[in-house]
Amino acid sequence: MTEQTPAGTGLGFGALFTKHVISARYVAGAWSAFELRDFEELRFSPAAMVMHYGQAIFEGLKAFRSTVADEVLIFRAADCARRFDRSATRMAMPPLPAGMFVDAVRTLVGADVSEVPSAPGSALYIRPVMVADEPSLAVRPSMEFSFLVLASPVDSFFASGRSMIDAYAQRSHIRAALGGTGDVKCAGNYAGAMAAKADAQAHDCDEVLWLDAREHRYLEEFGAMNCFVVRSSGGHAELITPPLGGTILPGHTRATVIDLARRRGLTVREDPVELDRVLDADGPITEVFACGTAAGLAPVRRILTDTGEQRIIADRPGPVTAALAADYVAVTHGESEPEADWIITIAA
Repeated sequence: MTEQTPAGTGLGFGALFTKHVISARYVAGAWSAFELRDFEELRFSPAAMVMHYGQAIFEGLKAFRSTVADEVLIFRAADCARRFDRSATRMAMPPLPAGMFVDAVRTLVGADVSEVPSAPGSALYIRPVMVADEPSLAVRPSMEFSFLVLASPVDSFFASGRSMIDAYAQRSHIRAALGGTGDVKCAGNYAGAMAAKADAQAHDCDEVLWLDAREHRYLEEFGAMNCFVVRSSGGHAELITPPLGGTILPGHTRATVIDLARRRGLTVREDPVELDRVLDADGPITEVFACGTAAGLAPVRRILTDTGEQRIIADRPGPVTAALAADYVAVTHGESEPEADWIITIAA
């Protein structure tokens, strides 16, 4: 591994990297074939357009060690490929040739398969990225790009190591508005969220809980994850998530959770969720959780707002959250049947 963490600290998230990287270039209107290279420092011109105008997109997916066979399972790579191309189009960047994204991911995981961790809660996080690297200060889309795929053995996404997270809902910033880039995975979305993330951490919270841009009333998503709530309990429990409408990233873990919930016979609705209703301890909302590739399913313990309102949701994961989290682990580790196109298998 390229960077080592101190003994006993665990893997963390994104602190160390495997031995190889995939790279390809887009020049003169065409992509080169990708190549597998040693992980090493890159050299860019100081005038590389990504550093001036921010043309950068990325994806995130994971490879897991199967618990039932000597295999590594790459989860939902084809879905990531489709979203990567959609992000590229929105950011005036060239989509990849058909099949290139998935082939590149498969090649990198195959080369570094021995570095896929096996401890419970760990995985190999895979980060495909495209950046504008043409040396120019002209205010226009770049005409040259680099495509890279790197990988990082990880465990907990949250630096706090908490098994449940606290979320901070504040109205002074917004993540995305209609017509913007909220439904694509561009680097600028994350750069613009850093101040709000720091504000959340200053209030001893793990994540931002974004509200809608117009009324600051409805839940949209967490800082790097989609949002679910559970209404009622027992046989009357319903799973609700904010609807996709151009401001929310269509997460693949979100889509997986919806499918797994329906397998369990749960009613799933994509409806607006009001913050005030979530904060009402006497209301029908009984569970809240975040979900995303990096974090998996993260139950929410507490929600705090910028006006001092607070609700402790629960001190332990609710039954629906716990069941869906177990289902997610099972399907990503080969213990239950995936849907078609979810899994790419690599011999370990």
